[in-house]
Amino acid sequence: MQDKFHKILQKLIEKENIQSVEELQKLMDSLIGKPMPGLSELGVELTEEDKASQLVWEARDLPVDKGRRRAKKALKLNPDCIEAYEYLGDSYSYYDKRQEYLEKGVEIGRRIFGGQFMKENKGHFWLVPETRPFMRCLAGLAECYYGPGQTHKAIEIWEEMLRLNPGDNQGIRYVLLPALLEKKELAKYEKHRKEYDEGTAMMEFSDALYLFMKNGDTSESVSRLKSAISNNKFVPRYLLAEYPPEEFPFTYSLHSEEEAIIYAGYAWRAWLWAEGARDWLRKVWRGAK
Repeated sequence: MQDKFHKILQKLIEKENIQSVEELQKLMDSLIGKPMPGLSELGVELTEEDKASQLVWEARDLPVDKGRRRAKKALKLNPDCIEAYEYLGDSYSYYDKRQEYLEKGVEIGRRIFGGQFMKENKGHFWLVPETRPFMRCLAGLAECYYGPGQTHKAIEIWEEMLRLNPGDNQGIRYVLLPALLEKKELAKYEKHRKEYDEGTAMMEFSDALYLFMKNGDTSESVSRLKSAISNNKFVPRYLLAEYPPEEFPFTYSLHSEEEAIIYAGYAWRAWLWAEGARDWLRKVWRGAK
């Protein structure tokens, strides 16, 4: 896990008193091909925060019940351990319990990373490794709102995340844009879409729906939809299904069925609730076969 790597690397840099790029490169080279050591194996004094992080890393390799006990032990060492709240939230599949833990992680993150830290780092939060558990808690909390239909609350969090990290390493734009169409927030869609110049299938299908919602069945909207279908032929089948996908793949590649499943999981309601959109999609899709 990247968080673990960064924390251990930081401890090694402090231990070895690294002062130059050359010394850092030498240290990095020495780690190649070797298993990543635990914090307790570094021969440095560990803080309570370090020990708590170590317990959460261990929890991720244990069965859920044991992992939860390990994460709660971490919270006794460090009540502000956002990683522990992230793990506990992710360990539950039902929304209310997930939300309970993720809200706590978000609350702590907003407190710890507010004030001067916010002034100095807003705009590139993800590039500061210690913020990543907080950013993942935000993403998880937004999903807790979005799943049961509290889309407006999810949108607020997703927009907050893009203000903190416009580079969007987490791919928040792919879930925010369909959500804005779901709520018929076309002006906001235009604003956020301009910030990301890309032509992936996820973007193209949302662009096609946006054009249809704004201007109807026009040559421009049809052209964009045909381009989207050419980009990923699997998407229409999932958007036209009776229900949205229940499970998401862990990873995906462009133009793949996995990409289609992920897009439909977030955009299915937008296409369903835009009057006439699915009939239009079906007609264009059949004509494109």
